[in-house]
Amino acid sequence: MNLAKRNIDLMLILIVGFALRFSASIIHSYSNDELSAVSRLRYSSFSDLIEFGVQKGDMHPAGVQVFMKGWSLLFGKSEIAMRFPFVLFGTLAIYVLFLIGKQWFNRKVGIIAAGLLALLYFPIMNSEFARPYSPGLLISLLAGYFLYKVLFDDTKQLRNAITLGVCFAAGMYTHYFTFLFLGFIGATGLLFLTKDNWKYYTLAAGVGILLFLPHLQVTIYHLSVGGLQWLAPPSFDWLPQFLFHAFNSSWAVVGVIFGMVFIGIQQKRKDPPLLRRNVFIPVLWFFGIYIVGHIMSYLSTPVLKFPVMLFAFPYFLLLVSILISRIPSTDAVLMGLLLVCGVSTVQEKSLFGNRHYALFKEVGLKMAGWRSTYGADNIYTIYNLNNPDYINFYVDEWEGDSIDFDWDVLEFNSSYELYQALKNRTEEFCVVGYSSRLTLVQVFETALHFYPEVVDFERYNNGTVYLLKKGNQKRVDRHETVLTHFPLTLDNEFGKWSYNTEQKVGKLRFRLDSTHQYGPNFEFSAENLPNYEGYLMVEVSIDQFENNELTAALTGQRNGQTIEHRDEPMWIGYDLDGMLEMENKAFFAFELPPYIQKKDTLKISLWNRNGVPLNIRGIQITYVQNVWND
Repeated sequence: MNLAKRNIDLMLILIVGFALRFSASIIHSYSNDELSAVSRLRYSSFSDLIEFGVQKGDMHPAGVQVFMKGWSLLFGKSEIAMRFPFVLFGTLAIYVLFLIGKQWFNRKVGIIAAGLLALLYFPIMNSEFARPYSPGLLISLLAGYFLYKVLFDDTKQLRNAITLGVCFAAGMYTHYFTFLFLGFIGATGLLFLTKDNWKYYTLAAGVGILLFLPHLQVTIYHLSVGGLQWLAPPSFDWLPQFLFHAFNSSWAVVGVIFGMVFIGIQQKRKDPPLLRRNVFIPVLWFFGIYIVGHIMSYLSTPVLKFPVMLFAFPYFLLLVSILISRIPSTDAVLMGLLLVCGVSTVQEKSLFGNRHYALFKEVGLKMAGWRSTYGADNIYTIYNLNNPDYINFYVDEWEGDSIDFDWDVLEFNSSYELYQALKNRTEEFCVVGYSSRLTLVQVFETALHFYPEVVDFERYNNGTVYLLKKGNQKRVDRHETVLTHFPLTLDNEFGKWSYNTEQKVGKLRFRLDSTHQYGPNFEFSAENLPNYEGYLMVEVSIDQFENNELTAALTGQRNGQTIEHRDEPMWIGYDLDGMLEMENKAFFAFELPPYIQKKDTLKISLWNRNGVPLNIRGIQITYVQNVWND
């Protein structure tokens, strides 16, 4: 039997793995991170590319950015051109994983692990991106492959050591978590040093360090700036969450794999026993780097997020494949397993759909169409994104002018300034949306306040765009449930009001002054809210504004104690005085924090900050379906 026939299964896996990655790469437009990298290719000199495109413009090592610069000079900046090498890196990783499985265990383990890596959604999507993930994956596998050879193979030691050193350096140039991971697996090599291999192991480490020295200044600068401060530390159940994500977030896939693993455990061993050392290594590398990352995230800076664990994930696949390989009829088992994974990836995870991440090309085409229909001068544009060039990168696609953004980067405190700006706008239409940036519902409600009619909209994953129009009444297709209206609705199924009777002015007013600065208070539980995803909106009207300072706030208690989050009492508030000064009425829209539990007692109240007397004419609290960032 010739080589091709003996490896027909491997060839099919590689072909399918490449086809899924390549086809996805040409269907999807660039993501936020990719456009960030592409926008930093504009620097013409190498020194500017390093200083502004890497050192000060990014928090990744220079390797991938420099590679993309050279590649773009040869093949351009289109998605298909720029992503192609990353697709190849991801496909080659499948082959290297097969080699590792075959060398450390047996061919069955290698082919099962390779099949899983080829068809699971998580490695496919991260092999599509023109970002450090697929090269980091390939390098992490190559480093493991050659480290094993340096430690345990007596042949070609010098060549293997030099190659391992190059892999170490390549990983350090690719991604800082790859740097950490390769440093970790290199350190574990100390456990296996002997009088015969220590020289080659030391040589590999020396080659890696020597090749990385030119980058040392950039890395020192990045370390001085700090890590991913926006990233939350991992929760105690982070690892199970990651594994569920990595297996397509699919109970069908998890169930089939768990079932096969369970059956494999029950089987009597027919193959030669595996070396305990070879099983111990992937256990140590996968779980060890997770523990290191988890500890670092609390002691220094958060480093764990799902994509970076891609570098270690293949070693977990090896462990799963060891047990599955013990089931007889390997071909049937493999076909069934890969069929479930493939169907889940294409259908359940919608591999060829557009819900994977925030989009820019599609949004640009949508907005360009609106500008063509209703006139660019007649549309006020509010769009929260990191860089307007990300959308205008696709200007050739709509064969028109670039889009001018009246607002692009919106911070958490921008909604009041936006309110002031919109009050005086004369344009008939308003575009409001966001891509890949947390954008509060208060922004959406502020736009709706002045442009209450929804003309058109499109919602993506981590992105939304609405075309609104001026009008006399609100026209938006969503559920709105009025929970209460003070003072007319004091108690109902949603909650109850509490207040000081001394603050009542007549029957329909409530006075706040320097003596009574707080109230009235609406108390409720999250379990009593309507059964749809939504947020709360507090609307307040007063008799007359006289330099008042008024804040609406949410607080809460759990089991009689103040709710705390990250060692701080929970408090969500918004100053209403800016709006009250203009219209004698104001609103505050907000989502309940994710750490709120159903049984928590929550309280919405008002706070007169400066004590200047004012009469509250009415308070309405509404639960609004979230059609903005659901």
